[in-house]
Amino acid sequence: MVLRLLALACAILVAANCAADSGSANERKAVLAGLSKKSGNGKIVSWKVNILNISGDWAFTDVTPLDKAGRPLAEQKVAVLHHVHSNGRDRGWKELDLSKVPLDPNEEEYGPGFQKNIRKTFPFLPKEIFQNR
Repeated sequence: MVLRLLALACAILVAANCAADSGSANERKAVLAGLSKKSGNGKIVSWKVNILNISGDWAFTDVTPLDKAGRPLAEQKVAVLHHVHSNGRDRGWKELDLSKVPLDPNEEEYGPGFQKNIRKTFPFLPKEIFQNR
């Protein structure tokens, strides 16, 4: 009897994890769809995801734009996105303007120091989106 209950509990946990993973995959696609597709040459086809963390209606991404052949088109892009809802409608994921965030003089790219400056500039952001997963 105990083994049957244990097997049933395991089956329920596996089913719940599978359902959560498919939902999070859809959410990840929606976040990436919210990234601006604008580039100097207009040839961005997809993104190589370095970091994509989501917590509630907020997401942090570190991606590299790729062309049709899968080659990088430009340097990495760091973005913070907010899932916008208004008047009962889903308006999708919109990028926050990070131009106000000071760069870290001790780093070449958008590293941990820049992420720390994002948190200082926008203190309302959830800390969880900045954790590497």
